[in-house]
Amino acid sequence: MRAFGLGERITIEKVIFVEIFLLIAFLLALGWSFNREDPLFIKSRYDLINLLVVALSLYYGYSGAIVLISLLFAGYFFFYQPFPLNDLLENLLFALLSSEFRYIWDKKIKLALVDKTYAEQMAELYRRQLFSLKLEYDLLEKQFALSPYSVRNILERFKVPSSKAFMELISDFFGVMSAELYKHEDGKLISVEKLGSGVKVDEKDPLIQEALELNRAFYIPPKEILRKATSEELNFIALVVAESYAGNYLLAIKDMDFLNINEEGLSYIMVILEYYGDSIAFEASGFSCTKFCDREFELQAYRMQLLKERLGIDSFVVVFQYPPERREELVKLKSMVKGLDRVCINEDKAFVLLSITPKEGVERFIERIRKDMDFLKVKDIKPIEEFCDAY
Repeated sequence: MRAFGLGERITIEKVIFVEIFLLIAFLLALGWSFNREDPLFIKSRYDLINLLVVALSLYYGYSGAIVLISLLFAGYFFFYQPFPLNDLLENLLFALLSSEFRYIWDKKIKLALVDKTYAEQMAELYRRQLFSLKLEYDLLEKQFALSPYSVRNILERFKVPSSKAFMELISDFFGVMSAELYKHEDGKLISVEKLGSGVKVDEKDPLIQEALELNRAFYIPPKEILRKATSEELNFIALVVAESYAGNYLLAIKDMDFLNINEEGLSYIMVILEYYGDSIAFEASGFSCTKFCDREFELQAYRMQLLKERLGIDSFVVVFQYPPERREELVKLKSMVKGLDRVCINEDKAFVLLSITPKEGVERFIERIRKDMDFLKVKDIKPIEEFCDAY
């Protein structure tokens, strides 16, 4: 049986039936002893039956109300002539209203308990995630502090956008001794440059296909290297895939310094490979943003402008004005920006390109600069897509 079609099934437990039966029997016995003509007190001055109906319906709900009305019906049938239909309907009305109130109140309590349980679970989840994030941040900070690599220092040596220069960089900084660079074009891998004996790769190799599809860098664990080396010839120990504005590149590494075969080293190589591809596209585009900034600034402006056009990611250029006599102090400015940011110094202005930075990040950067270099005055703040037209 369901309560008014609301989907809640009503079950009448034996204990409810027994309790209400005994209560009605007691009330009937009490009324019989005082007034045999009105043993259920329906003709008394005080409407005790309706009070009892409300109380029991609120306490037991629909199941109690059904049992109570059934027993009252039997009592009215046997002890009253003529049958008091109006009184029974009145009792039924009170029972339904009280039971409905009990039903709604129970629903609210259950929903509140569900919300409470959900809130507690989410709080516990956020607590664990916050702890995990803090731990990862501490490890990342420690790793960054102890890292022997610096993207900025590596890229400063990358003056010529050539595949040979790229191979020399990864050889000098990461101990790569044998590798081959491929360009993925029209579904084929075209060899661009070799280092050492090079690496022949099969386009149908599952690892090659996975790397190209997922566009990610990965390496074969040392245990797997040793296992394969004893059973068959190993073509490569690491694959690095980078997506640039000049196309997709794949670097297959056959031999490199064992200590650099890790995610950190391969991530740095992937950044340099992307930079190499973007440099090729930059040279071919003829892009020019300013007449007074160096190639590094122009290249990064080109990359960030394309990033804004394709993905809508913001980058800004902050224009500072400074007294000419304090020009030498601007050397400190280059050490106060991130690895992807660029600084260009003119006769009386300093241009800071904040790569992949929202407006809020620009404001925080300006506040930080003002604390250490209060002689710098903000003259202008331009989104990267507007800066080149304005300057």
